[in-house]
Amino acid sequence: MSAHHHPDDATLMSYAAGALPESFETLVACHLQFCTRCKQRIREAEDIGAALLEAAEPTTNRGRDQFFAQLMQEPDIDPMMDSVTAESAAVTRQHAFPAPLQQLLKNGDTGLAWRRLVPGIQQIRMETRDGGLRLLRIQPGMSIPIHTHHGSEMTLILDGSYSDELGRFKPGDVADLDPTVEHQPITDGNVPCICLVATDAPMKFQGLLPKLLQPFVGL
Repeated sequence: MSAHHHPDDATLMSYAAGALPESFETLVACHLQFCTRCKQRIREAEDIGAALLEAAEPTTNRGRDQFFAQLMQEPDIDPMMDSVTAESAAVTRQHAFPAPLQQLLKNGDTGLAWRRLVPGIQQIRMETRDGGLRLLRIQPGMSIPIHTHHGSEMTLILDGSYSDELGRFKPGDVADLDPTVEHQPITDGNVPCICLVATDAPMKFQGLLPKLLQPFVGL
């Protein structure tokens, strides 16, 4: 399984430097389990950072060692999981999710505690320091109302797929969006789309009804 949509290079640089908020850091770490390209980009960023650090000649060995420990830390990359089945069984239990996400889930093999937002869309909110990480499960043929963003939004597809103005996103793909992007994701295929979403601000919906419902669904 190979990804076709990737985090922005600036996002990967921030990840390599340990500068991303926890929600975004977790999402990128999950993406790395799908994507050898981005793992290589991060290694290159680490090499650049190491060269710059060496050129700067830190005044103390302790400061240099602390910087390297942060900069060179790589996520635990488990072997890529097998292709998902048509029944979407691959991501219905905790053990099937990428390792960085498993650490935030609490239900183990007993299943996941999905909470309904609206008919056809469910979520699980993750407990992170910045509070901006959630799993969404969207039934086939459903759409998220057209919206922009008050801040940054990253979405990683774990199972199923969706299409929007930017293209088609399948397992392993990441949509790395800023406030200038307006889109309306629509799930396609025959299985629910399960995705991990990191945000640092609420979505900015265009229609009246989504705006009225937003305080109740928490998007």
